[in-house]
Amino acid sequence: MEKRSGVTNSETLAYALPGAVSAMVHGPAMQYGMMFMTDYLGIGAAAMGTAMLVAKLLDYVVSIFAGSIIEKTPSKKHGKYALWMRLTTYSLFFGALMQLVNTTGFISSPLVRLLFVSIFYCMLHFGMNFRATSQGGILQKMAGTSMEDRKRLNARQAQIGAAVTIISGATTIPLIQYFGKQFGEANGYAVMVLTFGIIFLGLSWFFLFPVMKKYDLPREQAEVKNAPKVGEMFKSIIMNKQMVVMFLLTTATTVGGQIYSPLLAYYFRVVTGQFSVMALLLTIRGIVAFLFSLVAPSIARKVGKKGALVLGSVLSVFSFLGMWLVGLNNLWAMVVFACLIQGALSINACFRYNYFLDCGEYGYYTTGQDNRTMALTVMNWPIKIGFIAGGSAVGYGLALIGYSAGMEVTSVFASKFMMLFGLFPAVLYAITLIFAVFAYKLTDEQAEFYAEENNKREAALKLT
Repeated sequence: MEKRSGVTNSETLAYALPGAVSAMVHGPAMQYGMMFMTDYLGIGAAAMGTAMLVAKLLDYVVSIFAGSIIEKTPSKKHGKYALWMRLTTYSLFFGALMQLVNTTGFISSPLVRLLFVSIFYCMLHFGMNFRATSQGGILQKMAGTSMEDRKRLNARQAQIGAAVTIISGATTIPLIQYFGKQFGEANGYAVMVLTFGIIFLGLSWFFLFPVMKKYDLPREQAEVKNAPKVGEMFKSIIMNKQMVVMFLLTTATTVGGQIYSPLLAYYFRVVTGQFSVMALLLTIRGIVAFLFSLVAPSIARKVGKKGALVLGSVLSVFSFLGMWLVGLNNLWAMVVFACLIQGALSINACFRYNYFLDCGEYGYYTTGQDNRTMALTVMNWPIKIGFIAGGSAVGYGLALIGYSAGMEVTSVFASKFMMLFGLFPAVLYAITLIFAVFAYKLTDEQAEFYAEENNKREAALKLT
């Protein structure tokens, strides 16, 4: 295998564009789903928190085994990762759409409505476990051992994702409100997701699927049989010290993000009563994210993967503390801090898959066992823990500070809300910063060396 993969610009776009647009489909379910349940489906905050806790625990169990299932699943027609990318295209679409369907007209019981939402929540998030792993696997197949191609594919997806964020931020709430006027306020959410979902499906069919077919070839049955045993895969992760560090710091980051993200909708709709202004913030944040994404690759290249982790964490801690201290009474300060958080995410996004691929290359080099698919699966685990801990913290946190739909917002409630909204995420990002500074040791040069040596090992094995 050559160091340069020869990935063309059109192939890079075909890889990156559907993944970026998918956020316009599943993003609203994640951002507005909790508010939709409490304010439109009549589900209590504590009940929602309990249901989400159970669903997210199940989701986490699935995430643990996703990598081993991918390794062990044969397909005569599609490649190892391409098969799951195809399947999860549909689970993502229907899972996100059905979570935001207004079921009050045909389901009378709030408990049954909650069960309905939970089923499709599981469809979306169970599938995302396989999709995230497979997305990184396709990147590895396309780039080969070229670190530059890996960075380029990763960075281009982040850039397109930032550009899509502008469109999403500017159109999501206006579309919800427009469709709400046409079909009923609560129905505006589902029609909006359906609109974006059709675009996502088209891009997947005509762009992503043909590229996957070229780079991710079907495997022989013998290759599937020779995949490491499940126990060996898990052992390889536990014994990989850098993987453990990456898992811990990413978990802290994700929990903080999953507290912040759904509470943003409550901040505008409930605390400030300016839900329409949220579209302005999301648009400005999207523009800033896109601008950051243009310069982030050069910044990330200069500071390296470790430096990117440190810089992103510092920006996030500062911003969340700022939201807690001054965000309640200063809307424009909120905009600035939200933009800085997005900038930090843009810097880290340049290496999102690469961090875990590097840990996988390190583990393969040190043990001689190829568990890079499992390493990519570990990338899902912090996300799922984030959904469990962060999502439950939102539900129980709102109940604890006395939130109920239609309540009168007092200064005491607002103060408690801002602590939940800003201070808690700041503490979690500070934990990430500590891990990034003192525990993460892999350099960019080491990662490239491990990848090349592993490639030589694979080539030698094929000759024997």
